[in-house]
Parts: sequence; C-alpha cells; structure tokens
Amino acid sequence: MNSGKILVAAQLSALYPSSSAISHVLQTERRNLPLPPPHAETDSSSEHASYSSTFYSPHTGTVLLRVVHGGLILELVSLSTDVPPIRLVFPSAILPAPAIFAWGDKELHILAVTSSGSLFRLVLPTVNPARLWHDSLPKQWCREYLIKSASGQFSGVVQAQGLLCVAIGLTSGSLIRIEAEHMGDDSFHGVYFSHPSDNLSHPSAV
Repeated sequence: MNSGKILVAAQLSALYPSSSAISHVLQTERRNLPLPPPHAETDSSSEHASYSSTFYSPHTGTVLLRVVHGGLILELVSLSTDVPPIRLVFPSAILPAPAIFAWGDKELHILAVTSSGSLFRLVLPTVNPARLWHDSLPKQWCREYLIKSASGQFSGVVQAQGLLCVAIGLTSGSLIRIEAEHMGDDSFHGVYFSHPSDNLSHPSAV
C-alpha cells in the first residue's frame, strides 16, 4: 500500500466489543417459552453473525445490522460515526432475515420475526445523527404482534417488503403475508392483518 500501512484481518467484535454496546432486553407476551441455550463467556463462536446486512441513508450514514448469539441478539453498528453500537436481546431466536428502514430523518424501523411466532417493530430515534439510537427512546419504541396460528417452534424465511408488509415463507410450504393497516405512533400501537387466514394480536408495547 502506498501509505505503508497494512490492513490486518480482525473479527468485527474485536473492533466493536459487546462491552461498548448499549443493550435492551425485549419482553414478550408469549408464555412458557423455553429458555435459550446458555453461552459460555469464552465461546467466541457466539459472536459470529448468522446474518448481516448494511443500510445507508444520507442522514444516518452506513449502519451494519448483525444477528449474533444464535439468533437471540440483533446488533446495530454505525460504520460512519463513533456512536457506540446498540444490542437488542430477543426472547427467542430471530428468523432470517430482519430488515431495517428509515422513516424520514427521524427514525429507524427494524422488523423482525421470532421463532416463537412474534413480529417485532422496533423504532429507534435518529433525529441527531451524532447520537442516533442513543437519544431517548419513544414511548412505544418496541411493538410486538403475536402471530396467532404460530404454535411451538415457528420456522421459515422472512422478507420485509417495506415498512408496511412482511412475507413469511414457512418450512411447511405455506406463505403468510402480514400488512399494516395503521403503523402506529407513540399513542397508538398500530394494526396489522394477514393473509390468507392468519391474524395477529397486539399487546402493550414494552
């Protein structure tokens, strides 16, 4: 390299250690969920991402989304600023693939479906690009919607087709399409409906 510097391969978690991240544990209205398998503190494989993607907007810069710890933790890392990462700890494993969208310059919306049959919409503030998700979280920043037909372990592939529509391809060959009639805000949880026959309920936000 012309500068005389050498780029050395490094695990991402070494560059952005989990100790520097802010963590939020998400609650669920699902009952009697099995406990996730324990991870030893020395188990470095738990920090290997099972899924990752990048998101860019002129306001936020480039944001890296990673799913680690066997699908239980979703991490956002700003690659454009020095803002510390944020980690969102789910009550059960996240199905591939969670998605991230911008709502203007004010919010990032994360859509994720879990193996216990819940759709989560997580709303993170981005008004101040120097702080991003470290500003105060809105009142209903975490919204859970229960997929009523889900029983036991829910398995499949998820594709968010925008802020208002999520499609889930189940391993059984069935397809569920979930659409938002009203997305909700700080005072209203939002309303979803699904096709062809499934439906969701929406308990109180975390």
